[in-house]
Amino acid sequence: MAEADLIIDKCGRLPKLIVALAEYLAEVPNVIREARRLNANFMYALKTTRKGLDSFRDVFTWMYSRFQACHQLLRKCIFYLSLFTQSSIIRQNRLVRRWIAEGYSEGTDSNSMVEYTEKLIHELITIGMMETHTKAGDMRMTSCQINSLFLDYFISREMEENIFLPLEVSVLVQDSTMNTQRAGQHLAIGSSWKRDKFVFESLDFSRLRSLTVSREWKPFFISDRMRVLRVLDLEDTSITDDDVEEIVKKLPRLKFLSLRRCTKVSCLPDLLGNLRQLQSLDIKHTSVTKLPKSIIKLQKLQYINAGTKVAALTDDEPSTPRRIIRHGHVVACDGVMVPGGIGALVAMHTLGVINVNTRGGWATLKELKNLTQLHKLGVSGISRSNFKGLFSAIVGHNHLESLSLQLHMDKDLDWLAKLTPPGNLQRLKIHVHVEKYAHWSCLQALGQVRRLQTLSFRFKTEQDVELQFSDMMDSGTWYAPNQFCELKVLEIACSSNLHVKFAENEMTELELLKVHCLEGSSLKFSGIERPAKLKYVWLKGSFDDTVKAELRQKVKQHQNKHLDLKLE
Repeated sequence: MAEADLIIDKCGRLPKLIVALAEYLAEVPNVIREARRLNANFMYALKTTRKGLDSFRDVFTWMYSRFQACHQLLRKCIFYLSLFTQSSIIRQNRLVRRWIAEGYSEGTDSNSMVEYTEKLIHELITIGMMETHTKAGDMRMTSCQINSLFLDYFISREMEENIFLPLEVSVLVQDSTMNTQRAGQHLAIGSSWKRDKFVFESLDFSRLRSLTVSREWKPFFISDRMRVLRVLDLEDTSITDDDVEEIVKKLPRLKFLSLRRCTKVSCLPDLLGNLRQLQSLDIKHTSVTKLPKSIIKLQKLQYINAGTKVAALTDDEPSTPRRIIRHGHVVACDGVMVPGGIGALVAMHTLGVINVNTRGGWATLKELKNLTQLHKLGVSGISRSNFKGLFSAIVGHNHLESLSLQLHMDKDLDWLAKLTPPGNLQRLKIHVHVEKYAHWSCLQALGQVRRLQTLSFRFKTEQDVELQFSDMMDSGTWYAPNQFCELKVLEIACSSNLHVKFAENEMTELELLKVHCLEGSSLKFSGIERPAKLKYVWLKGSFDDTVKAELRQKVKQHQNKHLDLKLE
């Protein structure tokens, strides 16, 4: 099955090719040996396997004609994808930030650069080079899946025709050694490579622009001979604090540095301020709790992704949340302390998650006012005492599209009714610990954010939760009409009994409802048939047959007869 899964992936998930290869393998004497031969050098083996090849000539011709029509920069992007040896699934944002650092984007500011790079990804999807990859029930494109067949075929044709490749990419896996002593422009070290120090140190790094390492880290991977290195991607490696300090000393020209999920990293050196060209810093899911003071020297910094993932009920990716105990409750500590002067980083496009429930938190909130180019912001430690400071600081941030808030544990949340998010906001996440409440009237304020398209709730409580998206609360408090008039995605995660109510004229644009409840919780919907444009309902958790039967019945009553219901 392992060999079969690999073949299916290498076939680019094209049914025609998969079926033909299955028919071919069914007639060979040793299926396993032939499957391994195919996987070892798929494109060459496929071309030398005469039987069945004729039926694919039109497919190959079509693929290559699309490649020939690509402009030079898009061809570079195609060959760049071969660096990701561990998985064919790549986070979109990871590609965007790397390509900006490589100079593949055009634009005068961080926003236009991001938009241009996302356009490149869209072009790759259009020609079939990549596919969108999302979690079940999630409508946003957060990751891309490389079509291995397209990539292998394009590379093989270029090499066969002795055409100058638009990009020099080297990949070290298993027992491989370099055919030439020149590492080229881009080097990837796979987790299976034997970490041969002699082979590595014999390479010429004079033209190396990016280094990508998977899993096991070795100190000799960093050399002061890497003078033009711009991108260092060390996601999921075993790197330590001492290694990071050596990196900063030897590679002062870095534009992109990712230490994502490097759990042994707990402190960033003050020498980080010497990386004056740095644009992107990703320390998400590390043990880093505060940023060094010197970070305010990095005037070109556009992107900081920090903190651990909130201990939510739905996980988008593997994480190891840090938690602290307060008054007998477990509270996620998702956010890093930032130094005074953070407001000087005026080019910032994405910032989060920062913790403002610390000494100096008020000063940090005030400095957010200077970061007017922000498009994404994540803040933890929001409470009754500081929420006004946050929203007064960002009220004029017309570019802000995504806001994530982690609320400090509070017995009373009535102050949430006074939230005044920026009018251009499209995505809002609120992480809240609720002990006891009657009505959560903050929905009234949130419902008036006209451009809000995605709303995500995470409830961690033993109390029953009732969400009323209606024009009138049970208490008789009237709402303004047309609440959540542009909302398309509603996500709810809950650890207790949950009741969700929809009114007739609310959430008229809602397309996706995603609910996750832990085992033992009960779930009830009222008015789920009312949102007219609802297309998908995804329910995750363990529920009895009564809940499932009731939900199926209500879905049948919906005017959209093609409504997709998924029970996981």
